[in-house]
Amino acid sequence: MSMFSTKRLRRLMVNDALRVMRTVLYGSAAVLGVTVAVYLRAFGRAGPADDPVHVMLFGLCLVIPGLLFTGIAFQDMHHPLQRNQYLTLPCSNLERVLSRYLLTGPLLVVCATLAFMAADYIGNLVTGALIDERQPLFSPFAIKTRVVVQGYLIAHLLSFVGAICFRSHALLKTMLFLTAVLGLLVIFENLVERIFFPELFSWTSFDNVLSFPVELLPRFTASWMNVAFVIGVFAWLFYVAYLCLRDYEATDGV
Repeated sequence: MSMFSTKRLRRLMVNDALRVMRTVLYGSAAVLGVTVAVYLRAFGRAGPADDPVHVMLFGLCLVIPGLLFTGIAFQDMHHPLQRNQYLTLPCSNLERVLSRYLLTGPLLVVCATLAFMAADYIGNLVTGALIDERQPLFSPFAIKTRVVVQGYLIAHLLSFVGAICFRSHALLKTMLFLTAVLGLLVIFENLVERIFFPELFSWTSFDNVLSFPVELLPRFTASWMNVAFVIGVFAWLFYVAYLCLRDYEATDGV
């Protein structure tokens, strides 16, 4: 069997989508209900200079359900009864990981955006009819919306790797692991700064007591290098997810 086939990938994605279709429909209905309820409460109190509430609401409706959905994306693979059925599907590991990445990542963003646009439109109609209040319609191309989507895609890929590596409570364990790693990085950074700039620190305080002589920026000066770095990290994490899935199949979940 070849490593990748578009036809097999399409069939696998349809199979995975049908498995969660009912949950997605219930979630879309919940988004509509929550949007209308929040709009009725927020629009009546909003002032003329207040920012529209839809960006924050869209972020909550995308990030929270999306990460929860991603955290259980490989639940059947870790299930003692469903594992063999999943691992014996006539497809390659690349198709397995790509199918569920697309469904829980980019395709979920598209579906959630379309669902929220519909909910936002209906919510404006309802608030306009009941309390005679409307706000600008939600735009998926606004800068704040793009920031929310980019943040979700980054968090999604990390959660996606955790869903493969951890057998149970994948999202919680992934968050705890990332918290520990970030904490260690902060401590390591502080130690390095104390070594190179000892005169700027006091051992009775974690933060520096004097300003740094040069500005330390967590990015490259050239913008294309930042883009290349982000793409490289994405590719590396996706490759890690593929290796983890391949190793899991090789050991048969042991």
